Amino acid sequence: MNKNDILTGIFSALRLETRLYFEAAFPKAFSVALPRERQHIRFHLVLDGDAWIRAGDEEPQRLVEGDLAIVPHGSEQIVSDTPTRPPVDLAEVLARHPPEEGVLSTGGNPATRLLCGFCAFDEAIAHPLIAGLPALLVVRPAELRDEAAAAAALRLLAMEATNRREGMPAVVMRLVEIILIQTIRRLSSEDDQRIGFVAALADRRLSRALYAMHDAPERDWTVDLLAKVAGMSRSRFATEFAEDVGRTPIEYLTAWRLAKARALLARSGLDIAEIAERCGYRSLPSFSQRFKATFGVSPARFRRESRGQA
Repeated sequence: MNKNDILTGIFSALRLETRLYFEAAFPKAFSVALPRERQHIRFHLVLDGDAWIRAGDEEPQRLVEGDLAIVPHGSEQIVSDTPTRPPVDLAEVLARHPPEEGVLSTGGNPATRLLCGFCAFDEAIAHPLIAGLPALLVVRPAELRDEAAAAAALRLLAMEATNRREGMPAVVMRLVEIILIQTIRRLSSEDDQRIGFVAALADRRLSRALYAMHDAPERDWTVDLLAKVAGMSRSRFATEFAEDVGRTPIEYLTAWRLAKARALLARSGLDIAEIAERCGYRSLPSFSQRFKATFGVSPARFRRESRGQA
């Protein structure tokens, strides 16, 4: 298993689902404040013109045509023509200018057009990968000259969003998810951006333990065994893992097993006993007990509810 497999597995377990809000067409002067939304990774793609965005406590950043802003934590954010303009709440803007055919227009000749949307994920899973990301990520075509795949994905995203052909929303949703994974992968290769889980993923020793847990969650892992996989002493491994990931190795392993179980229950046709075994539980009763203690419902009930069954 490699870094890409871990990221793919995490996003699969989070059951990431991308949705579009609308295309926003703003005149030369605008400033809109978006409220916080937990479990949402918001994004804004600049189709035409330019804009400024401020998210959380991050410094405002200027966006130009083709730039993609990603707000991993659903933080409060302000999108405007200048960082000093007082904002109007999004709810007020929507009340005055209800979107028509997927376009939010506030009147006048639009100087800036944005495609706005979000990636929602399983609200019961607080994976440290998401928690450790900065409040604002900006993906710029000008900075992707050496990354052909990422640059191509961003160009295709802009083309699809602009052309508005049949099937555009579905294509845009998949491309946003791809670009998000590519962006996180890029963070793990940049020394000054390595924090939290991304730092652990970039560490050649800690990553070996992470790969092992993700590749074989059913194994009877102990801190001693994981330390041997990492090639570290037990105490140093345990300390550095907890510092970067924010959880002890066994806490992370347990959380990952349960996250994977939720995804399998929701999407696969596997028997619950087989899911329990694949996720490291030799006893179905012990799996059911731990699952219910963590999520408040039994595995069987979660499966029914996740599939809309009575």
